[in-house]
Amino acid sequence: MLRPALAAVTLFALLAGCSSVPRKLEDVGPVYSPKNVRGPATWPAALQRVAVLPAHDISGDLTRENLASYDPVWQRSLGAAQRAELVPVARPRLSIWTGRDSISSTGLLPYGLLERIANETGAQAVLFLDLTSVKSYPPLALGFRARLAALPGGETIWIADELFDAADAETARGARRFARSNNSTPGDAGHGVLQSPSRFSAYAFHAVSGLLPVHPVPTPAVAPTQSKR
Repeated sequence: MLRPALAAVTLFALLAGCSSVPRKLEDVGPVYSPKNVRGPATWPAALQRVAVLPAHDISGDLTRENLASYDPVWQRSLGAAQRAELVPVARPRLSIWTGRDSISSTGLLPYGLLERIANETGAQAVLFLDLTSVKSYPPLALGFRARLAALPGGETIWIADELFDAADAETARGARRFARSNNSTPGDAGHGVLQSPSRFSAYAFHAVSGLLPVHPVPTPAVAPTQSKR
């Protein structure tokens, strides 16, 4: 009587083991690496504080509520990059200043906006985020442009313009790998990241914010040599 039961348990264990193998194998291989990023190799020493503007929708595919949901995801990714002190500018605050709750990085800026951001936040630069392409159903896709501009002059310090498309095998692999390495909940995060726009945007934002210029490595002090007598 025990033999059929044992055989069933063994078969179930084998099937469970086999089902876990493909999930591991699908993460093996190259992942998408953002290429359309331009800027200095090291973070400007004088740049200590960055004002972060709300995301602006260029795609035309988002409601106001959906657009606002990208703001905290972007801010968390920037915070994890640890490049500067971040000062998020809330949508209601920006609306009071300009009459608009988001500003494009490429459009004509309201008069005096950069000066006001500098004065109100104490930041030395401002970071714009334009969502250029959004596909909220599988295969997910997110295109965005991030531009770091100096305050109060507005000169571009760093810019990235990227499209993350889950239909691309390397992009999907990178998203799964990111999700599984940052997962703290039960279930297969590698599957969920390709179904959830918020999780997929966390991966895409992480991939780009990690390419911001790094802080320069301090030069070790050299002790003065003593003269021989």
